[in-house]
Amino acid sequence: MLDLSKFRKDHAIFLPAISSYFCAVMGGAKNTEGFMVDGRVPEGFENGLEGLNFIDPENGYIFYDKALYSAGHAYLEEGHPKAEKIEYIIHNRDRSKVELYGDSGGYQIGKGVINFDWEHFFEKPGDMNYCGKADKVRGDILGWLCRTTDWAMTLDVPTWAYIEKTARERTGLRSFEECLKATQHNLDYFAEHRTGDTKFLNILQGTTWEDTQKWYDAVKDYPFEGWAMGGNNIRDMEIALKRLIIMRDEGKLEGDTKVHFLGTSHLLWSVLLTDIQRNLRKHVNPDITVSFDAATPFVAAANGRVYSATRLTSSSVSYVQDRTFDDKEKRYANTTIPFPFESEVGRRMLIKDVLFMGPNDLNKHGKIARSGWDSISYILIMIHNLEQHIRTIQRLTALTDFECVRFTPDWRGYTKTNKKKAQLSLWVPRELIYWRSFINELFTSDKPMSLIEEARPLLREFNNTSYIDGNTHLFQSLFSEEADSVDSHDSEEDVLEALEIEAREETDRLG
Repeated sequence: MLDLSKFRKDHAIFLPAISSYFCAVMGGAKNTEGFMVDGRVPEGFENGLEGLNFIDPENGYIFYDKALYSAGHAYLEEGHPKAEKIEYIIHNRDRSKVELYGDSGGYQIGKGVINFDWEHFFEKPGDMNYCGKADKVRGDILGWLCRTTDWAMTLDVPTWAYIEKTARERTGLRSFEECLKATQHNLDYFAEHRTGDTKFLNILQGTTWEDTQKWYDAVKDYPFEGWAMGGNNIRDMEIALKRLIIMRDEGKLEGDTKVHFLGTSHLLWSVLLTDIQRNLRKHVNPDITVSFDAATPFVAAANGRVYSATRLTSSSVSYVQDRTFDDKEKRYANTTIPFPFESEVGRRMLIKDVLFMGPNDLNKHGKIARSGWDSISYILIMIHNLEQHIRTIQRLTALTDFECVRFTPDWRGYTKTNKKKAQLSLWVPRELIYWRSFINELFTSDKPMSLIEEARPLLREFNNTSYIDGNTHLFQSLFSEEADSVDSHDSEEDVLEALEIEAREETDRLG
């Protein structure tokens, strides 16, 4: 077993956002009769499919002690007969060794995956003709988070719920103010009805600086234990740093608290957030933790992509993803060709373990399969991708630490120029080296807001995928990162969404 947790050191914590498809296939294979076919477990898997459970410190081929799971696809009702059977890797984890963060499922509510009663959104018990459907959903989500997770997100209504056409049609929301009002209603409910030991992270949204400030001022005094950054707080580093300075000055970063950046797959930000955490611990609060999550390894596999390499150079920083082999016209059942990409799972299997379906094999619907992949193929690639994702984050952070000992330029000397001629390091983009100089000064400055504005040309180089509301279009990232492109396209995320729904329907059908 490879324990990836021990290599994290003082880095910002990456949380794999576990796909419910992965959970459903693992649960179906273990606990649902008829789900698995004979001979499906790769011969090299000494722990069977249990070895794919990366939050199992005893049986996993890799182990990682942090993860995130969303209420958006979970069996929410307490005592639901499917919960521990299908999502056993979540509910049966060793809580003394694995810390689980919970997403509240706001994304799935906005997308319509969770049926929410928007017509009666603001009703409260005691109101005339109170029907309680909206509160039933809130209660189910809150109850699941309190029973299941160690840290959890509050239930926000992100601003894309009125921006995106389909979401707007479902929710009826028409403005930023309506999203904020709806979020405050949810926060009131969570603050009043929370139970258990779960600690909550108050989600901050917004597109422009003015929006983010208005949102923060409206929610900052709710009695929760930490913060989760959403909207352009996770895309625009200038906004993120200004927010942290204000939170510091208002005493909002004290105690055993966490600042989590939602859905942050951009590889460079793993280094930026580590540097932020180190400076917050040194100058503000030694007990604070900065974390971020991404579903990229799972989304990539759902789209038939395998992490084939890592590209870490001064001019290109990326997880390299390639289309995975899927040639069902050939039969690989009797071959011994090894899986060609390196990982703990990869070295234990052959190509035939992924290309399990032959030209004339029938799928679960009794039809000839159009792909050489079955449901197990996807989760094999998911865990391979996950290992490579985590190791790449750790490798880039270590290389940056090394190169920032060798090179210590003043960030004020940064100018945007021909990258090939201006690079300092072979391994690390010079922007990261100048950034280290800047962030190490920021939290000791008497005029931090002025410093952030002065560093704007540098900070803009790190802006993540654009977030558009009709008025604001943020800068594109300097770096073209193959892996990050997966998370930036709704159509590709929708492939995983469809797989997740299909897997749940299949396990429900089989009982």
